[in-house]
Amino acid sequence: MSTARDWHWFLNTLVRIHVSCDDGADRISYIEHVVRKGESPPLHIHDREDEIFHLLEGEFRFRLNDVEFTRQPGDVVFIPKGAPHTFLSLSPAGGRFFSVTTGEDFERFLRDMWRKAERDELPPPVAPTPGMIAELGAAAAANHMPAIGPPLM
Repeated sequence: MSTARDWHWFLNTLVRIHVSCDDGADRISYIEHVVRKGESPPLHIHDREDEIFHLLEGEFRFRLNDVEFTRQPGDVVFIPKGAPHTFLSLSPAGGRFFSVTTGEDFERFLRDMWRKAERDELPPPVAPTPGMIAELGAAAAANHMPAIGPPLM
């Protein structure tokens, strides 16, 4: 079983792996995410894996291909591999969701970029520097998840 059950800081978010891609033969990851209002990853593609979002807290706006839509707690959003997508956390208190991926790429990307959380809460917010953006882009590309556009605003 995976040893990554603790919270980790991934950029300005808090993540915890509940089921690791290393736990089973099908390489499924089940990961909890806590995000601030305004959190939005760059528009990106998962080349080799599907992704599912199960929203637990907060309202989110998603972009999938060229369509934008808003979802609430309890909703599930399916992102097929190869589809450009991103999200934006809209709620003042931020949001919380689980992601499920069907391969190891997304989990490996998180592990490449995270650091052990000093406490079980969001990290102090940091504006990304050009170096951080370059590092993020390189790690995403190395894990078959190229960034292809800006975050949602």
